Amino acid sequence: GWGPEWADGVGVIVPFRGQAACIRRALAAEGVAEAERMAIDTVERYQGSQRDVVVFSAVVSQPYQLEILSTQTNVSGTQVDRRLNVAITRARKQFFLVGNPELLRHAPAYARLLDEMEWVRA
Repeated sequence: GWGPEWADGVGVIVPFRGQAACIRRALAAEGVAEAERMAIDTVERYQGSQRDVVVFSAVVSQPYQLEILSTQTNVSGTQVDRRLNVAITRARKQFFLVGNPELLRHAPAYARLLDEMEWVRA
């Protein structure tokens, strides 16, 4: 069976601090005791840490929120979304992106990522 240690390998990265608290409350309400062992935090607080499985919650509901979610930086002549790059590179084995693909496609880095990812529509 699965012991509580599975949660040590799972991380959830969110763009907003309030989302982290909301996810923790939702998991607790569902009785997921292992949630306390999961790393659930913002991209800024996640740097330097890795997990086997990372779920990146890019859950934004309005186009203006993309400006907060996606910030482009020029690295050696290439435009890079720093937050998205940090989120992806925190995953050792699997990376899951949760969000609205139609809305996320308005941000160039997310459009490129969505074109490359194998994804499931829920």
